[in-house]
Amino acid sequence: MKRSIFIALFILVSVVGWIGSGQFSNNVVAQDENTEILSDTENSFPQKNDNNQSEEFIFSVETKIFNSSLIDQSIELQGQTIHNKKIDVKSETSGKIKNIKFARGNKVSLNSEMIKISLEDRSEKLLSAKKDLERLSKELILNEKNRDNLLRQNIERIELYEIEYASAKQLIDKGLSSKSKLSLASFNLANAIADREDIKIKFESTLANLEAQISNVKSVLKNIKLDIEKTIIKAPFDGIISDKMVEETEFISIGTPLFTIIDLDPIKIEGYLSEFDVNKVSVGTKALIEDSNGIKKNGIISFISPSAEISTRTFEITIEADNKDLSYKSGITTKIIIKGSELKAHKIPPSILTLLDDGTVGVKAVDNENIVIFYPTKTIKDTIDGMWVSGLPEKVKLIVSGQEYISIGETIN
Repeated sequence: MKRSIFIALFILVSVVGWIGSGQFSNNVVAQDENTEILSDTENSFPQKNDNNQSEEFIFSVETKIFNSSLIDQSIELQGQTIHNKKIDVKSETSGKIKNIKFARGNKVSLNSEMIKISLEDRSEKLLSAKKDLERLSKELILNEKNRDNLLRQNIERIELYEIEYASAKQLIDKGLSSKSKLSLASFNLANAIADREDIKIKFESTLANLEAQISNVKSVLKNIKLDIEKTIIKAPFDGIISDKMVEETEFISIGTPLFTIIDLDPIKIEGYLSEFDVNKVSVGTKALIEDSNGIKKNGIISFISPSAEISTRTFEITIEADNKDLSYKSGITTKIIIKGSELKAHKIPPSILTLLDDGTVGVKAVDNENIVIFYPTKTIKDTIDGMWVSGLPEKVKLIVSGQEYISIGETIN
């Protein structure tokens, strides 16, 4: 019994000793940590010397003098050539192809004959329409002559009846004739006058009918002539035949594709300007283009898109250049250089840029009295080894290291 009590006491003492040693270690560690923190704090805040004077902790900064340089604001971008015009020429009539006067790759001129379609019965239709027009024209002339003759005869009868009526009236006035003769003369005169109106109405109706027939025949004749003209297919402009879709003796109908013609003069170059450069150019601005073979040409900007591509935020531009020698083909990669004016700017590392609370971007500099000042800047262009900015004096001392630890208006050593 005594032995078990002794063992229990021994275990109790051991446990108490172990706990006590751990607590002691923690106190030691805590004391060391507090010492380190206090040491850091003392290095961060002003310290008092033996004369009870405060001494500020000073951050060091690095400055460097930058001089301005003239830079070329030319814009360089990649583009691709495109044709000036491209048309798939289609048939406007039907028939069998009689003759083809070109091959793929041929250069052709405006209005040069390319394809001839067989006339078939078009000549007979044209002759028939011409005869109908001639016949109707003769009927029209004959109708006018008949009308004039009948009207002349009618006038003569009216004059005769007027004389008879006047004579009958004189005889009645003298009492030498009866009223029945006067009535007969009046009746004949009235009928003659009515006949004149009937003649006019009849021949005007015949005239209208003949004129309508003539108009219809003229329309048919015109359509036949146009159809005959369509049997000869001509080049719509100067260009190069890039494709041929038909062969001789082939029967074609209206709308059948015949050949493709491409115009490469002037050549067009399509490119895309960034939103930062789009306001630097305008329609008519000169540009230099160079293809992948080193061939250079001068051109001008003929189009600037009024809206940006949504995905890239770039603006499409089109440049036109003379290509009479046809050295530029459609669809080749080109380099575009848009000449810009020279501007004074400074080349600085982007890391020294500072952003103010109001969002202004610029750099911190030091004046002649070692006071920190701020210059707002505008980015001109980025390069691999630096950034070109404007808005700085011609010669300026910029803070290139430590600018984040100082404020504008402070004096530095």
